Amino acid sequence: MDRTGILVVGSGGRECAFAMSLASDCRVYAMMDHENPLMVDIVNRTGGRYGVGRTSDPDKVLRFAKEYEPEFIFVNSDEPLANGVVDELLEAGFKAVGATRRAAQIEWDKVYAMRLMSDVCPEFTPFYRVITAEQHIADAISEFKGRNIGIAVKPQGLTGGKGVRVMPEHLKTYEDCAEYARELLQTRPGESVLLVERLEGIEFTIMGITDGESLVISPASYDYPFRFEGDRGPGTGGMGCFTDVDKKLPFMSDADLDCCRMIMQRVIDEMRVRKSRFKGVLNGGFFKTASGIRFMEWNGRFGDPEGLNILSVMTTPLSEVLYSIWEETVSEDVISFAGKASVIKYVVAKEYPSASPNATDFEIDRKAIENLGVAVYPASCINVERDRYRTLKRSRVMAFGSVADSIGAASDLVNKAIDCHVSGNLDYRRDIGSTENVSALVQAAQKLAVSSTRVARP
Repeated sequence: MDRTGILVVGSGGRECAFAMSLASDCRVYAMMDHENPLMVDIVNRTGGRYGVGRTSDPDKVLRFAKEYEPEFIFVNSDEPLANGVVDELLEAGFKAVGATRRAAQIEWDKVYAMRLMSDVCPEFTPFYRVITAEQHIADAISEFKGRNIGIAVKPQGLTGGKGVRVMPEHLKTYEDCAEYARELLQTRPGESVLLVERLEGIEFTIMGITDGESLVISPASYDYPFRFEGDRGPGTGGMGCFTDVDKKLPFMSDADLDCCRMIMQRVIDEMRVRKSRFKGVLNGGFFKTASGIRFMEWNGRFGDPEGLNILSVMTTPLSEVLYSIWEETVSEDVISFAGKASVIKYVVAKEYPSASPNATDFEIDRKAIENLGVAVYPASCINVERDRYRTLKRSRVMAFGSVADSIGAASDLVNKAIDCHVSGNLDYRRDIGSTENVSALVQAAQKLAVSSTRVARP
């Protein structure tokens, strides 16, 4: 019997993970921005076809789909979703899994997302103000000053995880916040600027698989968005991530997890009422604070690197997950996860997130790495020859991931793989998921609990 053909749209490390998962029982097709070496190999091995072009262009993706006619198409990157790639495919009669442009507005329009949260979950929504013109900046900043709270300044649209600036890490003073807001209004015409209360606590992510009505949440994940160890340096697309053996993280309670699940279900229900039914992966960014769980942001897709973690511990074949979303049969009986911890770490060029003046060649001993039980996910790189690769543009180069009985054990395995079997002028964060780092997070959560008790006293 011929295997189901599934088209993956995109060419990053996350899309590599999709292709790897689908290869076991599907014929894999790929529409890529560049020839991701592992994806090309998987396509060829499974008898599929691939194309190279701008994956955020609905016409290009549609032409490829019409040429090869896969049974399912999985669209998961922010720009293709925002540009309506899924809409074009659905209109042409394809079984496309992923948010429509209207549903994906929850990610590509931060103002819309915050107002939606205010409507359905006001008790979990931070204080915010929307700026539409420069003359409104001073009054809005004054409101934050009056409340004695810090500010996160956010562009309304997509920024690839690099546009948000927060006090005091990136913006030292309220005046700096005002200046950045002015800059955004001037450089991103037609967009508003969102000023949001800077949340004090521990940030984490939960991805929910939904058919627009039912919801199955994945294990919560902790991401490392800063470039250097100790959470120093500029923000990035994510240097790495971990999940624990349970769905909650070591610093979370069962009540925290239930609260996030409730928020996500409320949003899914409201979107269905608004005729923008969300079918795919709803990705919620939350904070654990002294006052409880607070919402931060929504993404309409598997995150990267978080998605790599989730796929590594998901015991249900991805093909079945996509089918259940399409057929609207999502349930805990269909989608399950292993009771294991996972750690993902990206290697990057030394200059990242700034652009590198030149490409960097590097080598990996893939066989030795895989013998350690560590997976390899090529991202922004090409295969030059055998185990030699070359970096591309200003993005994360290659991810390495491991699954183990504890977060620390998985982290140590990835470190060993990179230290011993990757050679070249690249960098990564050794502290991602380390025993010391996880212990520090647990201690920080305990301090939040003490602070909460003090606040609650009469």
